[in-house]
Amino acid sequence: MGQQSMEESNPEISELIDLHGKQLINLAYTYCKDWSMSEDIVQEVFISAYKNIDTFKGQSSYKTWLYAITINKSKDFLRKPSMKEPLLQRMMNKVNPVQPTPEEHVIQKEGQHGLAAEVMKLPIKYREVIILYYYDDLTTKEVAGLLKIPHSTAKTRIQRGRMALRKQLEGGDFLA
Repeated sequence: MGQQSMEESNPEISELIDLHGKQLINLAYTYCKDWSMSEDIVQEVFISAYKNIDTFKGQSSYKTWLYAITINKSKDFLRKPSMKEPLLQRMMNKVNPVQPTPEEHVIQKEGQHGLAAEVMKLPIKYREVIILYYYDDLTTKEVAGLLKIPHSTAKTRIQRGRMALRKQLEGGDFLA
């Protein structure tokens, strides 16, 4: 069953998980930079989607709807008081260290000098648009809608994100 025909009908939540789960985990990771937390966020996304699937009006695709929920849940996660604690301190406070996921192994193998690692160093306002636009193949209009920003702002952030990434790859730092 093709994605378009599935989106015209009301899909089962399991279909949405199969189609979009990995992409949503990657998207959540761009915000929290922790795979297990990303998986928890996406679990909350699908619980929310399951509870609200009957309210989906079809004004966007299911993918766009799930991305919007993921972005909102990820931003909510970052607002939690526990997130004010530095990442290194949170990692040191973990009693039972978790085995790295296959994704973490791949990133570790690629090293800190890979493009993905450089994208993750960008400020969140640039990182999110770069990932949505380049990695998730969303249009600038879809990116703007998901982030609730004007279309021109999305285009500007993508352009500035590219410039910042280029500067980082050339060895300079970019702060914005």
